[in-house]
Amino acid sequence: MAVNLANYSLNDLQQLIVDAESALEKRQREKRAEVVAQMRKLAASVGIDFEIVAAEPKKRSSRSAAAAKYRNPANASQTWNGRGPKPKWFKAAIASGKTAEQLAI
Repeated sequence: MAVNLANYSLNDLQQLIVDAESALEKRQREKRAEVVAQMRKLAASVGIDFEIVAAEPKKRSSRSAAAAKYRNPANASQTWNGRGPKPKWFKAAIASGKTAEQLAI
């Protein structure tokens, strides 16, 4: 099944994706329900009663952002927590003769 997507606008393509994902999820739920019904019917035919326990999705660990350790003296809204690459303002301040202790909060 080939669909010519060349004539679709960006909004139309995005809506098509949303609609397709929705239709896919609906069909997957219907298929799961059908399979569960078949399993229950088969189990009942041999006298077994069972409960299906849905696995909960794994939760990502929610680490809070590290507290800021350094502040840009020229723009107080720019901070850095000391992790990852040094921001340009931090490098520039160090190059101009400031120390990390002077930029510390």
